[in-house]
Amino acid sequence: MNQKVWISIPQSIISTHNPEFMQCILSKVNGKKRVLYCYNKYILYGKVGEIAKKYLKLEFNIKFEILYQQIIRNGEEEDCFGQIIGIQFHFDYGIGMISSKLGGSENQIKELRNFLRSRINQFKFHKYFRVFKKIGKGNFATVYFTERIEDGQQFAVKAFSKQVAYNEENGKDSIINEIQIMRELNNKHLMKLYEVYETENSLYMVLELLSGGSLYDLIKDKKGLKLKEVQQLLAGIMLGLEEMHSKDIMHRDLKLENILFKKKNQLQSVVIADFGLATHVNQNQYLYYRCGTPGYVAPEVINYKDNNEKYSSICDIYSLGLIFYILLSGRPAFLGKTYKMIVKQNRQAMIDFSIKQFKSLPEDVMDLLKKMLEKDPKIRSDIKICLNHSFIGNVAKQIQNTEFNEDSDNDDIGQIDEDNDVGKRINQINQQYFVFEASKNLNSPNSSSDDSPGLILKKATKKQKEIDSCMYLSGQSPLFKGQIDTIGSIHSLDIQSPQLNQQLSPVIKQSKFAQNKQKGNQGILKYVTKN
Repeated sequence: MNQKVWISIPQSIISTHNPEFMQCILSKVNGKKRVLYCYNKYILYGKVGEIAKKYLKLEFNIKFEILYQQIIRNGEEEDCFGQIIGIQFHFDYGIGMISSKLGGSENQIKELRNFLRSRINQFKFHKYFRVFKKIGKGNFATVYFTERIEDGQQFAVKAFSKQVAYNEENGKDSIINEIQIMRELNNKHLMKLYEVYETENSLYMVLELLSGGSLYDLIKDKKGLKLKEVQQLLAGIMLGLEEMHSKDIMHRDLKLENILFKKKNQLQSVVIADFGLATHVNQNQYLYYRCGTPGYVAPEVINYKDNNEKYSSICDIYSLGLIFYILLSGRPAFLGKTYKMIVKQNRQAMIDFSIKQFKSLPEDVMDLLKKMLEKDPKIRSDIKICLNHSFIGNVAKQIQNTEFNEDSDNDDIGQIDEDNDVGKRINQINQQYFVFEASKNLNSPNSSSDDSPGLILKKATKKQKEIDSCMYLSGQSPLFKGQIDTIGSIHSLDIQSPQLNQQLSPVIKQSKFAQNKQKGNQGILKYVTKN
């Protein structure tokens, strides 16, 4: 076997001048000292006082493990850790794994761990976490409420079965893409991925635990929204998008369910979640081209036909504009009674701005809404223009310069006297949404647009299954209570109409933003007021 963890440095690395993040001196098992020079995507490795001759590329098949001095009492290992004594690198070459162990001081190893945990996966999981409760279940991902043993910090952990996930078409690539995207992002309005662990059979994403529910919950619970509260929500979401778009990353699945809160009713704690469909704009080939949720998709995405062309992150502005439309009017922009009608209207992108809910709104509100919902992406306002708009600018700057305080009640959603605003009650929500992703085959120009829903469903079910994106992690949410209505992404487009609901495939899930028909009582959202 010729596989090694540390290999000779290629010429491409030698000739590249990248900034060094840190360096540390560690010891091999035989006591010999080695210097590690840490860069963003690799580590150089050499003898003390000499030029480094070996390196380690920081990619998905490289894992690391922190080594502790184990505490043993009464002949049994304690569920706690002693002093950190070293680090072990693992190279997974497909049919096996080889390792390299290095020792060092606790401070050095902690510093190295902080550098590595945002770049590569850690080996083993159960050794470092207590798992208290299963809080969600998808097709091949399960979400747990956990505590890190070392410091007692609580997280939501999303666990994948490697065998099931990697056997799916694009399954492994989808998971790797989601992890890489989240590792690049660091903003208080974007859900945080802290670290990723692996075992031989599973992969674990350690995520921020949110307790405030989703924007869908907020609307479903019939909380009254004042215009200034819509303003706060929109500004916070835009600040998250600004971080993504500045790094040429587009989300591609913005919707009510994917907008969460760190604390219930705290608008400044708004967070964008679920990066299962996110991608870099300039990527050579997108993993999925037409993707998102009907009713929220930009026209250039849902009408995409030529895989040789690209669209840009401005597609997220259109999706956020459709959310903005719902918050202002209490009804979706596309009111089709069937799934096919919703998709058709979404493709046509014909927005009705003449509805009565908009009649008395300030001019700058409507101006921003129309600029976000411009059908032509070349004319549509980008995130910087939106953040500098008169309706958003000052609020966005205030939120950006304010640290979120979980104990603060300054921006709690207030109670609204319904009797004073009856005229602004919204229309009923009477359609169903389905999450979809398009496989390359179904998206190709050669695909027939005349395929029947049943045939497309058969193709989609055979070739694609859900890549679960259980990012809806809230202590007060249905997910936390183990009641999942819709979480995830489905790799097919136009896969079925509501008439097929009785024979719904396990890989197909409804959006939660759907009609409640119990005893004839249909869900009615709250309204928006100007004050």
